[in-house]
Amino acid sequence: MRSHLDRRATTLATIPADDHHQELALQPPGRGAHDCRIDLKLLQWRALRAAGRSAAARARLDAFDPMMRPDLWAGTVQDGTARGFMVALEEAVALGPNAAPPQEAPDDPTRMQTFTGSQLRKKRDLVVESKGSRIRFSRKEGVLFVDRDAGVNSPNSLRFEARSDRGTLDGFAGDENERPRIFSAQFLDPVRYVAGAGWFDLLLGGRLGRTSAGFDCLLQFTGSADEPFVRMRIRIDNRHDDHRLRARFLGVPSSLLHHDCTDVHEEVENAAGGFVAFTLIRACGRLLVSGTEVAVPGAQCRGVVEHTFRLGSDAGVRD
Repeated sequence: MRSHLDRRATTLATIPADDHHQELALQPPGRGAHDCRIDLKLLQWRALRAAGRSAAARARLDAFDPMMRPDLWAGTVQDGTARGFMVALEEAVALGPNAAPPQEAPDDPTRMQTFTGSQLRKKRDLVVESKGSRIRFSRKEGVLFVDRDAGVNSPNSLRFEARSDRGTLDGFAGDENERPRIFSAQFLDPVRYVAGAGWFDLLLGGRLGRTSAGFDCLLQFTGSADEPFVRMRIRIDNRHDDHRLRARFLGVPSSLLHHDCTDVHEEVENAAGGFVAFTLIRACGRLLVSGTEVAVPGAQCRGVVEHTFRLGSDAGVRD
């Protein structure tokens, strides 16, 4: 079978003028394409949110029907086509009304304490609470996640998994000669902690991995007495090609994990009890077009990528 028209095009402007009734005879995107081009998937989430609130945003996306353009939404397209689609998504986001801003810190700084430097190093436990869930960070237990309503109390619940990718944009294929590298959040360093007036904010920073193959990482947790969930933001500076980096949540059911992105998660069962993994970066520079490999360096996702999660029983009310 032939590849989809979008996959064959080098830009949106060069889509072949074939009859779309031939789509049924075309090769669909691989099932493993759900987490390729993560920058595109993050932008899709924002555009679809805008389309849910704005007729103008919906109209901007009308030409990109997912049923007719599966490769475009999967990201299994060449770099020029992906860039053109991202422009359309950005326009849809701009046409939508402004989303409700995240909860901000109270205006009265006299009711809040900020810890940095030596003061911060003296604190053993750093707690971030919301109206529902909470986390506690320590060197001993890493990120302890607690949600009493769901009956969850999971120490060292957040880890990161890095592995080389030998696949294509249609699906991840791990290097059979290496095992995944696992990093715990407990090896990140506290940078700043703010607490008081029903507000908590913890910033951790450092590097996932001590070698040149590691990743610079900022991890931020924010909790407010006015919200039922803890916000988690992850900022990764990707300087490597052909790999996948995922966040693993251990002992936390997927129903408590809400990611501001299209679905890039996997639930894994193993002898240790399993985990839920969310792709943060899948860097892969190969695309198959009707059996021929095409280089797609833009899909290596070089540079800074930011993810936002909401952790807790009632976090889905914002989806």
